[in-house]
Amino acid sequence: MRVLFLPKYDRLGASSRYRTFQYLPFVKEAGIDFDVKPLFNKEYLIYKYKYGRENKLLTIKRLFKRIKTILIDSWGYDLLVIEKELLPYFPPIFEYYLKLIGKPYVVDYDDAVWHNYDNHRKKIVRLLLNKKIKTVMKLASVVIGGSEYIIEYARNAGSKKIEKIPTVIDLRKYNRKVKKRDEKFVIGWIGSPSTSRYILSINEVLAKFTQRYNAVVHLIGFDKKLEGKLMFNKKIIEWSEDTEVDEICKFDVGIMPLEDGPFEKGKCGFKLIQYMGCKKPVIASPVGENNIIVKHGVNGYLAKDPQDWFKYLELFYNSRGIRREIGEKGFETVQRFYSLDVTKDRYISVLFDTLQEVKK
Repeated sequence: MRVLFLPKYDRLGASSRYRTFQYLPFVKEAGIDFDVKPLFNKEYLIYKYKYGRENKLLTIKRLFKRIKTILIDSWGYDLLVIEKELLPYFPPIFEYYLKLIGKPYVVDYDDAVWHNYDNHRKKIVRLLLNKKIKTVMKLASVVIGGSEYIIEYARNAGSKKIEKIPTVIDLRKYNRKVKKRDEKFVIGWIGSPSTSRYILSINEVLAKFTQRYNAVVHLIGFDKKLEGKLMFNKKIIEWSEDTEVDEICKFDVGIMPLEDGPFEKGKCGFKLIQYMGCKKPVIASPVGENNIIVKHGVNGYLAKDPQDWFKYLELFYNSRGIRREIGEKGFETVQRFYSLDVTKDRYISVLFDTLQEVKK
Protein backbone atom coordinates (compact mmCIF):
# COMPACT_ATOMS: atom_id res chain seq x y z
CA MET A 1 0.00 0.00 0.00
CA ARG A 2 1.52 3.30 -1.11
CA VAL A 3 0.09 6.68 -0.19
CA LEU A 4 1.05 10.06 -1.60
CA PHE A 5 0.40 12.99 0.73
CA LEU A 6 -0.12 16.30 -1.05
CA PRO A 7 -0.24 19.02 1.63
CA LYS A 8 -0.41 22.66 0.67
CA TYR A 9 2.76 23.58 2.57
CA ASP A 10 5.73 21.93 4.19
CA ARG A 11 6.04 21.87 8.01
CA LEU A 12 6.43 25.63 8.24
CA GLY A 13 2.78 26.06 7.26
CA ALA A 14 0.60 25.59 10.35
CA SER A 15 -2.35 23.94 8.57
CA SER A 16 -0.13 21.34 6.89
CA ARG A 17 1.92 20.77 10.04
CA TYR A 18 -1.12 19.87 12.11
CA ARG A 19 -3.40 18.35 9.46
CA THR A 20 -0.75 16.17 7.78
CA PHE A 21 2.78 16.11 9.15
CA GLN A 22 1.98 15.30 12.77
CA TYR A 23 0.17 12.13 11.65
CA LEU A 24 3.02 10.78 9.52
CA PRO A 25 4.90 8.97 12.35
CA PHE A 26 1.70 6.99 13.02
CA VAL A 27 1.21 6.32 9.31
CA LYS A 28 4.72 4.86 9.24
CA GLU A 29 4.06 2.89 12.43
CA ALA A 30 0.98 1.39 10.78
CA GLY A 31 3.20 -0.06 8.05
CA ILE A 32 2.02 2.26 5.29
CA ASP A 33 4.59 3.22 2.67
CA PHE A 34 4.25 6.92 1.79
CA ASP A 35 5.80 10.00 0.24
CA VAL A 36 5.06 13.67 0.93
CA LYS A 37 5.11 16.32 -1.80
CA PRO A 38 3.96 19.78 -0.64
CA LEU A 39 2.66 22.27 -3.15
CA PHE A 40 4.56 25.19 -1.58
CA ASN A 41 7.90 24.58 0.09
CA LYS A 42 9.80 26.25 2.92
CA GLU A 43 11.50 28.72 0.56
CA TYR A 44 8.09 29.92 -0.67
CA LEU A 45 6.77 30.46 2.86
CA ILE A 46 9.87 32.23 4.18
CA TYR A 47 9.62 34.72 1.32
CA LYS A 48 5.87 35.22 1.83
CA TYR A 49 6.16 35.76 5.58
CA LYS A 50 9.08 38.17 5.13
CA TYR A 51 7.64 40.31 2.34
CA GLY A 52 3.89 39.74 2.76
CA ARG A 53 3.50 38.57 -0.84
CA GLU A 54 4.28 35.66 -3.12
CA ASN A 55 7.45 35.25 -5.15
CA LYS A 56 5.72 34.82 -8.51
CA LEU A 57 8.59 32.96 -10.17
CA LEU A 58 8.79 30.50 -7.29
CA THR A 59 5.00 30.10 -7.31
CA ILE A 60 5.01 29.21 -11.01
CA LYS A 61 7.81 26.68 -10.47
CA ARG A 62 5.90 25.03 -7.63
CA LEU A 63 2.68 24.90 -9.68
CA PHE A 64 4.45 23.14 -12.55
CA LYS A 65 6.05 20.72 -10.10
CA ARG A 66 2.60 19.89 -8.68
CA ILE A 67 1.19 19.34 -12.20
CA LYS A 68 4.02 16.90 -12.95
CA THR A 69 3.31 15.11 -9.66
CA ILE A 70 -0.36 14.70 -10.58
CA LEU A 71 0.10 13.67 -14.19
CA ILE A 72 3.08 11.33 -13.78
CA ASP A 73 4.03 10.54 -10.18
CA SER A 74 0.50 9.73 -9.01
CA TRP A 75 0.48 6.54 -11.08
CA GLY A 76 2.83 4.91 -8.58
CA TYR A 77 0.46 5.24 -5.60
CA ASP A 78 -2.67 3.48 -4.39
CA LEU A 79 -4.16 6.51 -2.62
CA LEU A 80 -3.65 10.28 -2.57
CA VAL A 81 -4.34 12.48 0.45
CA ILE A 82 -4.90 16.08 -0.64
CA GLU A 83 -5.02 19.15 1.55
CA LYS A 84 -7.90 21.37 0.32
CA GLU A 85 -7.34 21.12 -3.48
CA LEU A 86 -4.66 20.11 -5.94
CA LEU A 87 -4.12 23.56 -7.43
CA PRO A 88 -5.64 26.79 -6.06
CA TYR A 89 -7.43 29.03 -8.57
CA PHE A 90 -7.53 26.25 -11.18
CA PRO A 91 -10.74 24.51 -12.25
CA PRO A 92 -10.97 20.93 -10.87
CA ILE A 93 -9.55 19.40 -14.05
CA PHE A 94 -6.80 17.55 -12.18
CA GLU A 95 -9.25 16.05 -9.70
CA TYR A 96 -11.24 14.85 -12.73
CA TYR A 97 -8.01 13.43 -14.13
CA LEU A 98 -7.49 11.34 -10.97
CA LYS A 99 -11.04 10.06 -11.31
CA LEU A 100 -10.39 9.19 -14.97
CA ILE A 101 -7.27 7.13 -14.22
CA GLY A 102 -8.90 5.44 -11.21
CA LYS A 103 -6.79 7.02 -8.45
CA PRO A 104 -8.85 7.43 -5.27
CA TYR A 105 -8.17 10.42 -3.08
CA VAL A 106 -9.00 11.71 0.37
CA VAL A 107 -9.37 15.48 0.70
CA ASP A 108 -8.87 17.35 3.96
CA TYR A 109 -10.11 20.83 5.03
CA ASP A 110 -9.49 23.04 8.03
CA ASP A 111 -10.85 26.20 6.38
CA ALA A 112 -13.86 27.18 4.30
CA VAL A 113 -11.67 27.61 1.21
CA TRP A 114 -14.68 27.69 -1.14
CA HIS A 115 -15.30 31.25 0.03
CA ASN A 116 -12.02 32.21 -1.67
CA TYR A 117 -14.01 31.64 -4.85
CA ASP A 118 -17.71 32.29 -4.27
CA ASN A 119 -16.94 35.54 -2.40
CA HIS A 120 -14.09 36.67 -4.64
CA ARG A 121 -14.08 40.33 -5.65
CA LYS A 122 -13.62 39.41 -9.33
CA LYS A 123 -16.76 38.27 -11.10
CA ILE A 124 -14.85 35.96 -13.47
CA VAL A 125 -13.45 33.99 -10.49
CA ARG A 126 -16.90 33.69 -8.94
CA LEU A 127 -18.34 32.58 -12.25
CA LEU A 128 -15.70 29.94 -13.06
CA LEU A 129 -14.81 28.58 -9.62
CA ASN A 130 -17.74 29.11 -7.26
CA LYS A 131 -18.62 25.38 -7.37
CA LYS A 132 -15.07 24.07 -7.59
CA ILE A 133 -14.74 22.78 -4.02
CA LYS A 134 -18.13 21.07 -4.21
CA THR A 135 -16.82 19.17 -7.24
CA VAL A 136 -13.55 18.30 -5.48
CA MET A 137 -15.52 16.99 -2.50
CA LYS A 138 -17.98 15.01 -4.62
CA LEU A 139 -15.18 13.27 -6.54
CA ALA A 140 -13.29 12.37 -3.35
CA SER A 141 -13.57 8.93 -1.75
CA VAL A 142 -13.59 10.63 1.66
CA VAL A 143 -13.83 14.24 2.82
CA ILE A 144 -12.19 15.03 6.17
CA GLY A 145 -13.35 18.27 7.78
CA GLY A 146 -12.16 20.03 10.90
CA SER A 147 -15.35 21.95 11.71
CA GLU A 148 -19.12 21.48 11.57
CA TYR A 149 -19.38 24.25 8.97
CA ILE A 150 -17.07 22.28 6.65
CA ILE A 151 -18.91 19.02 7.36
CA GLU A 152 -22.25 20.60 6.45
CA TYR A 153 -20.83 21.96 3.21
CA ALA A 154 -19.50 18.50 2.32
CA ARG A 155 -22.95 17.00 2.93
CA ASN A 156 -24.53 19.56 0.61
CA ALA A 157 -21.86 18.81 -1.99
CA GLY A 158 -22.98 15.18 -2.12
CA SER A 159 -19.75 13.71 -0.73
CA LYS A 160 -19.66 9.91 -0.61
CA LYS A 161 -18.17 9.68 2.87
CA ILE A 162 -17.43 12.38 5.45
CA GLU A 163 -15.27 12.24 8.57
CA LYS A 164 -14.92 14.99 11.16
CA ILE A 165 -11.39 15.15 12.53
CA PRO A 166 -10.65 18.40 14.36
CA THR A 167 -7.25 20.03 14.29
CA VAL A 168 -5.56 18.64 17.39
CA ILE A 169 -2.38 18.90 19.44
CA ASP A 170 0.09 16.39 20.85
CA LEU A 171 -0.41 16.92 24.58
CA ARG A 172 3.02 15.44 25.32
CA LYS A 173 4.46 18.67 23.92
CA TYR A 174 2.03 20.95 25.76
CA ASN A 175 1.87 19.96 29.41
CA ARG A 176 4.85 22.07 30.49
CA LYS A 177 5.56 24.34 33.41
CA VAL A 178 7.26 27.54 32.32
CA LYS A 179 8.07 30.27 34.79
CA LYS A 180 6.39 33.52 33.85
CA ARG A 181 8.83 36.42 34.05
CA ASP A 182 6.49 39.30 33.24
CA GLU A 183 4.85 40.62 36.41
CA LYS A 184 2.04 42.07 34.36
CA PHE A 185 -1.19 40.21 33.58
CA VAL A 186 -0.53 38.67 30.15
CA ILE A 187 -3.31 38.52 27.56
CA GLY A 188 -2.06 36.22 24.81
CA TRP A 189 -2.76 35.58 21.14
CA ILE A 190 -1.02 33.28 18.66
CA GLY A 191 -1.56 33.35 14.91
CA SER A 192 -0.07 34.30 11.56
CA PRO A 193 0.15 37.43 9.39
CA SER A 194 -3.06 36.42 7.62
CA THR A 195 -5.09 36.24 10.86
CA SER A 196 -3.53 39.24 12.62
CA ARG A 197 -6.29 41.60 11.47
CA TYR A 198 -8.77 39.99 13.87
CA ILE A 199 -6.92 41.58 16.78
CA LEU A 200 -7.91 44.99 15.42
CA SER A 201 -11.58 44.14 16.10
CA ILE A 202 -10.88 44.43 19.86
CA ASN A 203 -8.19 47.11 19.58
CA GLU A 204 -10.07 49.65 21.70
CA VAL A 205 -11.04 47.07 24.34
CA LEU A 206 -7.42 46.01 24.78
CA ALA A 207 -6.31 49.66 24.90
CA LYS A 208 -8.83 50.46 27.63
CA PHE A 209 -7.92 47.36 29.61
CA THR A 210 -4.13 47.77 29.46
CA GLN A 211 -4.47 51.45 30.41
CA ARG A 212 -6.62 50.66 33.45
CA TYR A 213 -4.81 47.55 34.67
CA ASN A 214 -1.26 46.27 34.98
CA ALA A 215 -1.59 44.22 31.78
CA VAL A 216 0.19 43.56 28.50
CA VAL A 217 -0.82 41.73 25.32
CA HIS A 218 1.60 39.15 23.91
CA LEU A 219 1.15 38.64 20.17
CA ILE A 220 2.92 35.57 18.73
CA GLY A 221 3.35 35.54 14.96
CA PHE A 222 1.63 38.91 14.53
CA ASP A 223 1.99 40.82 11.26
CA LYS A 224 4.45 43.60 12.08
CA LYS A 225 3.03 45.72 9.26
CA LEU A 226 -0.09 46.18 11.41
CA GLU A 227 1.86 47.13 14.54
CA GLY A 228 1.34 50.86 13.98
CA LYS A 229 -2.43 50.41 14.26
CA LEU A 230 -2.30 48.84 17.72
CA MET A 231 -3.44 51.12 20.54
CA PHE A 232 -2.57 48.94 23.53
CA ASN A 233 0.44 47.90 25.59
CA LYS A 234 1.91 44.94 23.71
CA LYS A 235 4.87 42.68 23.05
CA ILE A 236 5.23 41.16 19.59
CA ILE A 237 6.95 37.78 19.62
CA GLU A 238 8.34 36.04 16.57
CA TRP A 239 6.73 32.64 16.03
CA SER A 240 8.87 29.51 16.26
CA GLU A 241 7.74 25.90 16.40
CA ASP A 242 10.36 25.29 19.09
CA THR A 243 9.18 28.09 21.40
CA GLU A 244 5.43 28.50 20.75
CA VAL A 245 4.32 26.26 23.65
CA ASP A 246 6.68 27.95 26.12
CA GLU A 247 5.35 31.35 25.04
CA ILE A 248 1.70 30.27 25.44
CA CYS A 249 2.54 28.98 28.92
CA LYS A 250 3.42 32.57 29.88
CA PHE A 251 -0.15 33.75 29.15
CA ASP A 252 -2.69 34.38 31.89
CA VAL A 253 -5.53 34.17 29.36
CA GLY A 254 -5.66 33.25 25.67
CA ILE A 255 -7.91 35.15 23.25
CA MET A 256 -9.41 34.40 19.84
CA PRO A 257 -11.34 37.33 18.36
CA LEU A 258 -12.97 36.69 14.97
CA GLU A 259 -15.17 38.52 12.53
CA ASP A 260 -18.57 36.91 12.00
CA GLY A 261 -18.04 36.25 8.31
CA PRO A 262 -18.54 33.20 6.07
CA PHE A 263 -14.84 32.29 5.92
CA GLU A 264 -14.48 32.57 9.71
CA LYS A 265 -17.39 30.17 10.26
CA GLY A 266 -15.23 27.38 8.81
CA LYS A 267 -12.25 27.92 11.13
CA CYS A 268 -11.43 25.07 13.50
CA GLY A 269 -10.71 27.13 16.65
CA PHE A 270 -7.18 25.79 16.85
CA LYS A 271 -5.83 28.71 18.91
CA LEU A 272 -8.27 27.80 21.64
CA ILE A 273 -7.06 24.20 21.65
CA GLN A 274 -3.47 25.36 21.97
CA TYR A 275 -4.35 27.65 24.90
CA MET A 276 -6.37 24.93 26.62
CA GLY A 277 -3.54 22.45 26.11
CA CYS A 278 -1.41 24.77 28.25
CA LYS A 279 -4.22 24.98 30.85
CA LYS A 280 -4.95 28.61 30.03
CA PRO A 281 -8.47 30.06 30.29
CA VAL A 282 -9.86 31.37 27.00
CA ILE A 283 -12.09 34.12 25.65
CA ALA A 284 -13.36 33.81 22.08
CA SER A 285 -15.79 35.30 19.63
CA PRO A 286 -18.94 33.14 19.31
CA VAL A 287 -18.28 32.26 15.66
CA GLY A 288 -18.33 28.85 14.00
CA GLU A 289 -16.45 26.04 15.76
CA ASN A 290 -15.63 28.30 18.71
CA ASN A 291 -19.21 27.72 19.86
CA ILE A 292 -18.55 23.98 20.00
CA ILE A 293 -15.12 24.08 21.65
CA VAL A 294 -16.02 26.64 24.31
CA LYS A 295 -18.70 25.72 26.83
CA HIS A 296 -19.55 29.21 28.05
CA GLY A 297 -18.74 29.65 31.72
CA VAL A 298 -17.30 26.14 32.02
CA ASN A 299 -14.05 25.94 30.04
CA GLY A 300 -13.97 29.53 28.77
CA TYR A 301 -16.12 32.47 27.78
CA LEU A 302 -17.70 33.62 24.51
CA ALA A 303 -17.60 37.39 24.09
CA LYS A 304 -20.19 38.78 21.70
CA ASP A 305 -19.42 42.50 22.08
CA PRO A 306 -16.76 44.89 23.48
CA GLN A 307 -18.48 44.96 26.88
CA ASP A 308 -18.21 41.16 27.11
CA TRP A 309 -14.54 41.20 26.16
CA PHE A 310 -13.75 43.73 28.89
CA LYS A 311 -15.91 41.98 31.48
CA TYR A 312 -14.32 38.55 31.00
CA LEU A 313 -10.78 39.95 30.88
CA GLU A 314 -11.53 41.73 34.14
CA LEU A 315 -12.94 38.53 35.66
CA PHE A 316 -9.73 36.61 34.94
CA TYR A 317 -7.56 39.54 36.02
CA ASN A 318 -9.21 39.66 39.43
CA SER A 319 -9.23 35.94 40.22
CA ARG A 320 -6.31 33.55 39.96
CA GLY A 321 -8.64 30.82 41.23
CA ILE A 322 -11.11 31.26 38.37
CA ARG A 323 -8.22 31.27 35.89
CA ARG A 324 -6.97 27.98 37.30
CA GLU A 325 -10.43 26.36 37.40
CA ILE A 326 -11.37 27.36 33.84
CA GLY A 327 -7.91 26.38 32.60
CA GLU A 328 -8.22 22.91 34.09
CA LYS A 329 -11.64 22.43 32.46
CA GLY A 330 -10.19 23.49 29.12
CA PHE A 331 -7.36 20.98 29.49
CA GLU A 332 -9.91 18.24 30.18
CA THR A 333 -11.74 19.24 26.98
CA VAL A 334 -8.54 18.81 24.96
CA GLN A 335 -7.81 15.47 26.61
CA ARG A 336 -11.25 14.15 25.63
CA PHE A 337 -11.70 15.58 22.14
CA TYR A 338 -8.72 17.49 20.74
CA SER A 339 -5.67 15.38 21.48
CA LEU A 340 -3.60 13.54 18.88
CA ASP A 341 -4.03 10.40 20.99
CA VAL A 342 -7.79 10.65 20.37
CA THR A 343 -7.69 11.20 16.59
CA LYS A 344 -4.65 9.30 15.29
CA ASP A 345 -6.36 5.90 15.11
CA ARG A 346 -9.35 7.41 13.32
CA TYR A 347 -7.03 9.08 10.80
CA ILE A 348 -5.20 5.83 10.05
CA SER A 349 -8.54 4.00 9.75
CA VAL A 350 -9.67 6.46 7.07
CA LEU A 351 -6.63 5.50 4.98
CA PHE A 352 -7.07 1.74 5.42
CA ASP A 353 -10.85 1.79 4.99
CA THR A 354 -10.63 3.86 1.82
CA LEU A 355 -8.26 1.42 0.19
CA GLN A 356 -10.42 -1.51 1.22
CA GLU A 357 -13.44 0.17 -0.37
CA VAL A 358 -11.56 0.77 -3.59
CA LYS A 359 -10.44 -2.86 -3.82
CA LYS A 360 -14.01 -4.17 -3.60
